Amino acid sequence: METLREIIHSIKQNKVRTFMSGFGIMWGIFILVLLLGVGKGVEYGVQDLLKSFASKSIFVWGGETSMKYKNMQEGRRIFFDKYLLEDIKRRFPEIGGLSPRTSVSKNAIFGKRNYYTTVTGLTHEYWSFSNFKMIEGSRPFNPMDDKKARNVAIIGKKVATKLFLNDDPLDKLIDVGGVYYRVIGVMKNDDMVSQQAESEIFVPYPSFTRNIQDTPDISLFGFYLSDDTQISVTNFKKKIVSYLARNLRFDESDPNAVYVQALEEELDNINSIFTGISVFIWIVGACFLISGMVSVTNILFIVVKERTNEFGLRMAIGATPYHITIQVLLEALIITLASGLLGMFLGVGVLKLVNMVLAASGGMGLLKTTEIDMGIALLAVFIMVLSGIFAGTFPARKAAKIEPVAAMRYENRG
Repeated sequence: METLREIIHSIKQNKVRTFMSGFGIMWGIFILVLLLGVGKGVEYGVQDLLKSFASKSIFVWGGETSMKYKNMQEGRRIFFDKYLLEDIKRRFPEIGGLSPRTSVSKNAIFGKRNYYTTVTGLTHEYWSFSNFKMIEGSRPFNPMDDKKARNVAIIGKKVATKLFLNDDPLDKLIDVGGVYYRVIGVMKNDDMVSQQAESEIFVPYPSFTRNIQDTPDISLFGFYLSDDTQISVTNFKKKIVSYLARNLRFDESDPNAVYVQALEEELDNINSIFTGISVFIWIVGACFLISGMVSVTNILFIVVKERTNEFGLRMAIGATPYHITIQVLLEALIITLASGLLGMFLGVGVLKLVNMVLAASGGMGLLKTTEIDMGIALLAVFIMVLSGIFAGTFPARKAAKIEPVAAMRYENRG
């Protein structure tokens, strides 16, 4: 206790010096907690965004061949048609639902207001694996919309604003290319997927082919695999590419003929990316902490120099090198622990403030919230305390090696 009181007295007598030695540690912990919290929040935002799609959903884009196939030259555009898609559904029972996605630009009119935009044809099955968020009162397409080719539409937020201003668009009729469609849904526009569709009008695919474009070139279709399917997504991708290569006459190894994207694989890639980001954040935090360790070491060397006479006198009257070493290490421990805890609480406080701002504003892009992992924060403080003890070892050893007689003759001239 006497040693502890001496250390506290020394710290009080040198407040600025103590603060400057601990600032690097406090700042390192603060930055580490902040970066980890925001990084985790962005990771959750991406995962939440991808949850709008079924985990086993797959999308296929037609590209342009880059390899010769038999007597055909490269450079051919690859498109799909409804007969091919119907055959895919028959041949592959693993598929739970499939939908084409084809678009064309049209003028949409409501009253005296008009908006030139993109009209996209989808089937009701698209909503089975792509759960777009819509405003209250909206509904997705259903099987009868497809079967009867109903003239119903789901519009993006920007389309709703341009045509209806602040009025409720639901159940209103809009003129799309000379055909009236009843609005049954409006996109929410609160995530990246919905934002990409803010200027689109979605209509049932059978209505699209009847009223807007009778034989569209389908460049994209999507589907999802049933939950009870045993085949892996990766293997099924190979099967579908092989089937398309045979039927559309392109080399199966051509990397540009079709592009196949599986959400399950994308999630694995994203998780790997965020793992790498976490490692990078820890490296950045470690750099800050190392700078804090160097600061503590330098300050403690100064302390040992200033107290050379005192340590020599203590050892002359019976203090052991062990006692001197413990005193210096305890000072390092107290400075490190206090600074680390202060940095942690500041980081947690700022993250809580950020969460309040995000909750009030509805989020900033992918960042909807931050995660405060107290376990990680305390682990960082613990590592910093160990580092502080390590940093104090060198000046402590120097203090313990002071010769009492030489130290008592030593005059610190500042």
